Amino acid sequence: MPATRPAHAEVELRNRCSRWLNAHRPPCSMRESLLALAELPEAALPPDVYGEGEAMQALEAELATLLGKPAARFFHKGVAAQLAALRLACGDGTGPVALHPQSHIAIDEAEAFETLLGLRGLRVGAPDTPFTAAGLAALPEKPAVVVVELPLRRGGFRLPDWEQLAAISAWCRAEGVWLHFDGARLWEAAPHYGRPLADIAALADSVYVSFYKGLGGLAGSVLAGPEDFIAAAAPWQTRLAGNVYTLYPMVLSALDGLRRRLPRMGAWRERARALAALLAAEPGWQVAPEPPQTNSFQLHLPVAPEKLREALLEFARQQGFWLGARAVGSGRIDCGAMVEIVIGEAADDWTDAEALDAWRAVLALSASL
Repeated sequence: MPATRPAHAEVELRNRCSRWLNAHRPPCSMRESLLALAELPEAALPPDVYGEGEAMQALEAELATLLGKPAARFFHKGVAAQLAALRLACGDGTGPVALHPQSHIAIDEAEAFETLLGLRGLRVGAPDTPFTAAGLAALPEKPAVVVVELPLRRGGFRLPDWEQLAAISAWCRAEGVWLHFDGARLWEAAPHYGRPLADIAALADSVYVSFYKGLGGLAGSVLAGPEDFIAAAAPWQTRLAGNVYTLYPMVLSALDGLRRRLPRMGAWRERARALAALLAAEPGWQVAPEPPQTNSFQLHLPVAPEKLREALLEFARQQGFWLGARAVGSGRIDCGAMVEIVIGEAADDWTDAEALDAWRAVLALSASL
């Protein structure tokens, strides 16, 4: 076996824990994960081959209905889905693509739309604040496509108000501009609006959704939109190395997430708001946004990021509780740290008071390291 890397040791530590706060309880082995998927009724169907398979087409049809779009196509990776969408929306031109500077497409996808596809980005919006139709109207040139990330993860999982979102949609339609929703966490955003997913998606021309974040799937995503648009995405899926020979484990886990986790999104949002209120009451601690708009929020703490990360790992070793291990610099507390808290199935094993006590213990531990 190759030498163990630091990331391997971190996963092994996480799996040794008895409780996890963020998102969903992790499977401790590939066998455990695969055996659970084998219990689904669709597991008896033949595997898909290059995008053709009964279970995959059933999933695509279900998502088209759920999002109120004429067609949907499964992609193994959201980067490929969104690159295909942007390329098609820009036609033969180079854009520009209007998007928030903190957006996933700009940061986490390493600006692939510019470096790989030769499109031009047009940044709009202030830090930690969703942009508005007025911001689009003030741009120096009219974009070919506007991308709205729902919610804006790096901006604290923030969402525009419904009226603001509807105004963006109206502006795009009046100007003949394609509107694309980066809905990697659209499942988590819907409870904030109190509207069906199809009503939200109706504001956009195309929508991308992910299966591995809130729904806890292995991987995978869907791009939904008009039939001709989705058909035109097929060759781009191949060009972007996305037409994988078989994807059935991803398809099965997507179906499982839709059934077991999608119905709980509203309850997880309420749980996040209750926990956030407790954490925000601690002296020197800050929550953003306050209150959270989804099941996820930022927690800002008065401790250096490297100290906090060390304390989180040591707390996991000592107590067997996994609160996470990613801490970055805070933009709200000088020399402080920011962590993201995501409420999912794992939080079922905690009371809010227990979670608060755990974070208090981590802060105390950081002071002694």
